[in-house]
Parts: sequence; structure tokens; C-alpha cells
Amino acid sequence: MKKNTYSVLLTAVLAILLCSAAVAQEVHTITLSVNTAEIESTNTSTTCSFGQARDITNENFTLNVKVGDIIIWKGVSSNAPDTDVVNITAINHEGGANVFNKNILRGNNQVPEVVTGVVVQGAPGSVEKYNISFKVLNNGSKRRGTFHIDPKIQIRPN
Repeated sequence: MKKNTYSVLLTAVLAILLCSAAVAQEVHTITLSVNTAEIESTNTSTTCSFGQARDITNENFTLNVKVGDIIIWKGVSSNAPDTDVVNITAINHEGGANVFNKNILRGNNQVPEVVTGVVVQGAPGSVEKYNISFKVLNNGSKRRGTFHIDPKIQIRPN
């Protein structure tokens, strides 16, 4: 009788672990690679990339997430990673339903600066627009301006 009880208990524990793993949140780290020597406000489409295929523009880059997922946006220099810094300063909701708990997600004020957000809502299949704001430091000197790219987030079913 005791053996059967332990067997049932073990089966229940395994079932719980498997179910929790199936609905566990996922962490997505989105890395924006920037040619920090050449970027200007007019050429972000050619000096920046999320590592997507060449035929997908930055504006059409789409991150597929589920409600509960965590997204971390970070930037790196593609040409001078040892001396130049890309600071992601904000993520701004632009269009569609807002999947985050606020319209603007701010950076963490570290160097390099990153932004973290949690997807709190969204209809499966919906595509939402957001804007990434970032600044560049060339060997410690601020490059003029704040740069922007506006990719998409698509909600997938849990």
C-alpha cells in the first residue's frame, strides 16, 4: 500500500513539473547591432540590424511572444564593440493594443543601458508596433541625437 502511495505521489509531482514547464514564461533577448561609426538619423535602416534575414527590414522584424514572456532589449556596436556603446533608452508603444503595462518602458540607467518589459496582455495573432529609442557613444563621446527603429511584436497562443 505504501509503495502505491509513493508511486501516485511521484506521478503527481512529475505531472505538475511538466505542466509548469509547458506554460513557463520565456525570456527573449533582442540584440540591436549598430554600426556606431556610420549611424545617422537618416540611415538606421542600413546601419542597424536585429540579425534578421537580409530581405526583412528592421521595421518588419517581428518578435513572436506569449503573454507572460519577458523581453530584454540591448544594443551592441557591430564595428567597435570594445570602445563604442549602444544604450537602449526606451521602448514606446506605437500602434495596436499595448501588450505592456505602460506606454513607455524606460532603460535601466546602466552602461550599456537595456530595457526590460513583460508582456501582460494581447490577443493571439495580434501584431503591435513599438519604437526602440537608443543612443550611441563613440569611445565615450555621445554621438548626436537619439535614434529610432520601429519593429513589431506578435502575440502567439500560450
